Amino acid sequence: MAMVTKTIKLGVHREIHEIKRQAILHTQTLYNRVIAFYMDFFVAHLSVLDEKVAYTKKNGEQAERNWTNQELLTFAEVHTLSTKAHPHPIWPLYTSLPEGMPTDLRRAAINHANGKVKGWYTLLQQWEEGGKKGGQPQLGEPNEPVTFYASMVDYPELDLSPQVKTQHTFIAVKLWYEGQWQMVPLPIVLPKYAQNTLAASQEESRRIKSETESIKARKAPKEKLTSEERAVLRPQVWVALSLSIYVKRDKQYPNHTRFALHVPFEKYIETPKKAKDQLQLDSGLPVVTVDLGVNRLAVMGAFVNHELIATKFIHGGELNHKRHLLLNVINKKRAQSGRLQSGVQDNQALWAKVRNMDDNAARQVARQIVNFAIEHDAHVIVLEYLRGYRAPKEKMSRSGRKNHKRAYWLRGQIMEWVRDLAFREGILTVERNPAYTSQMCPHCQAEYRHVGVRIKHTFTCSNPNHHYGADADFVGMMNLYRKWQRTFSYPSKKSKKDEPKPTQAIA
Repeated sequence: MAMVTKTIKLGVHREIHEIKRQAILHTQTLYNRVIAFYMDFFVAHLSVLDEKVAYTKKNGEQAERNWTNQELLTFAEVHTLSTKAHPHPIWPLYTSLPEGMPTDLRRAAINHANGKVKGWYTLLQQWEEGGKKGGQPQLGEPNEPVTFYASMVDYPELDLSPQVKTQHTFIAVKLWYEGQWQMVPLPIVLPKYAQNTLAASQEESRRIKSETESIKARKAPKEKLTSEERAVLRPQVWVALSLSIYVKRDKQYPNHTRFALHVPFEKYIETPKKAKDQLQLDSGLPVVTVDLGVNRLAVMGAFVNHELIATKFIHGGELNHKRHLLLNVINKKRAQSGRLQSGVQDNQALWAKVRNMDDNAARQVARQIVNFAIEHDAHVIVLEYLRGYRAPKEKMSRSGRKNHKRAYWLRGQIMEWVRDLAFREGILTVERNPAYTSQMCPHCQAEYRHVGVRIKHTFTCSNPNHHYGADADFVGMMNLYRKWQRTFSYPSKKSKKDEPKPTQAIA
């Protein structure tokens, strides 16, 4: 079993009331002040991060470990909060903050500060052990989004009516509102996919709560859970975790400020088996092979029992053309501006547009590939193994070469997203060497191992006894399946016959 996560971004409506807008900003300010307070506290007690605690492993062996996050949280609360057991803390928190801050919000800030100090302290130790090369790592000032635990969020009861594609609803979070901490409903733009995910999350949360109560009812107070009981309590569908409010600058919104809720989700999946094990168990299991390209971003084929049952083409000529036009504009502007300054990014808006186009295309193509695999119940996705970029030999303009390079990089982005999305669905991704995949006939027998004829995007088999022609990318996709099955035959290497050396002319 493995836990996988994803995040859904829900935009807060642009016409949010000004009082609520100020409440979000004020809450973020207070939250970061608490983070800064506890960062100073942990920096003053760095010895705690190095301190070891003895514990017993499951096999009975004695070992040592660092303090857990929960132990560090308790340590920070004991020395900063006034309680009956500790009425006079050595490092009081509420000296410059409004009292009554919600416990979960304060604990979220403590955990945030703990993580930031741990990361900085690790970098500092590495810097000192490495001979103090480069600049010394700095802790910096916190500017973090507000994280809300479950007790501080109220989700609406969502309607699953299929007619609604996008609706506006309210998600309430606890904010510093009009001088006190209270639940404030925020207007949210809720797409249909997010609505379905939240509805399924609420149903799964209720199931886990009910199962937890029934298990506790039949067990002793401190009796440990069995592995079967823990498996029952694991989320089988996406379950929402602690959401965060992000504040970003955007000129299209009032006061040039845009708010968004980032809701992380998690679920447990069965870890996919290794490729060798799956192939041994069933050589004809459902597999999807993908050939990545430029004018065709992806050519997919679904195979079941060694037969091709479905194909899908994703064209990328329009993306390639638009990117080329933008790179042309960048080169023209560079020629007009003269020599570029070192360390200064030129044409920031245009470069951002190029990057966003590629990133958006990579995400969409990866999602279509994974959906295609899910649709045909594929257990494995076979991709090409990408090597280092090699510049084309033919003459090209400067913008053409840059476009060619970015088109090659796009394949790597697509593969990264495919790996991530496929693993969330329990699908294994493997890579195979792309050598000769678009140059060998996928239907010729192993005895005939001659390179076919490829002219642009068209492949023609060179076997005189077999007349076959097809799209070169389609042929590459078919041969990737042969490489997965280990039936692909590389071209034969004919030894050159010894030829007599030409006689020298005698004058």
